[in-house]
This record gives sequence, structure tokens and C-alpha cells, in this order.
Amino acid sequence: MVIGTMRHRTGVARSAAILLLLAGATFLVTSCLSNSMAVESAALVNNERGSAGLGLLAQDQTLNAKAEAWAAQMAAAGRASHSDLSQDSGSNWTRIAENVGRAGSVSEMHRLFMNSAEHRTAILNSGFTRFGTGVAVANGQYFVVQVFVK
Repeated sequence: MVIGTMRHRTGVARSAAILLLLAGATFLVTSCLSNSMAVESAALVNNERGSAGLGLLAQDQTLNAKAEAWAAQMAAAGRASHSDLSQDSGSNWTRIAENVGRAGSVSEMHRLFMNSAEHRTAILNSGFTRFGTGVAVANGQYFVVQVFVK
């Protein structure tokens, strides 16, 4: 009975450890972006890149934080404007670009980005390898920020 209990406890402990590892992996995947709108923006970018035969961009937590903070600042100001690109972008990059804008939804902003030569170029630039996205909402307007780096 003691051996069976030990096996049972060991099995329970092992199962608990596996569940914690799986929960941690899920957290790591979803914790890169703090809101579903930023996730949507990131997915739209990578869908475009995939459709164009380009490699998908990796999410970068530092860039996500920068993009989210700048989106919130734009929303508070009620206008879209570019940030100081080097500020809060970390130092592990050699090239950087930023898309900013406001629209009635994330998907509308994405369409506007894709219809603009400069914004489209940033999204489809094969040299970029990582990016961050941020979205904030104020007065029914979605303020979207995308930061791309190599």
C-alpha cells in the first residue's frame, strides 16, 4: 500500500509538473501581447507576409511594450503620430521602421496600411525579422502601432 501510494503521489506530482509546463508554455505564447486587438494586428501582418511568400515575423516583447505604450499615448492625444523610434526599442537591431494610424477597427487600419506604399513596404520588407504591435481605443477610434526591426 505504501508503494502504491508513493507511485500514486509520484504520478500525481508528474502530472502536475506536466500541467504546469503546458500552462507556462501557453503563457509564454500569449503573454507577448497584452490585448486581443494587438494580437489581431500581428496576425494580419504575418498573414500578409505568408501570402507574399515571406518569412513570418517573430514577436518581440520589448517592441510590443513600445508599440502598446505609443498606441495608448496616441489614443490619449486623439491623434496619430510617429514616436521617437529609438526610444524604448532596445538595442538589438540594425534597422527599424514604424507604422502608425487610426481607423474604425484594426482590420480597417490594416487595409489602409496595405493601400499605402510606405506602410505596405514596412509590412512586406523581407529584411525585417521581428516586430511589435500595440492597439488602443479612444472615442471609437483604434490607434494602431507596428514597430519592425532587423
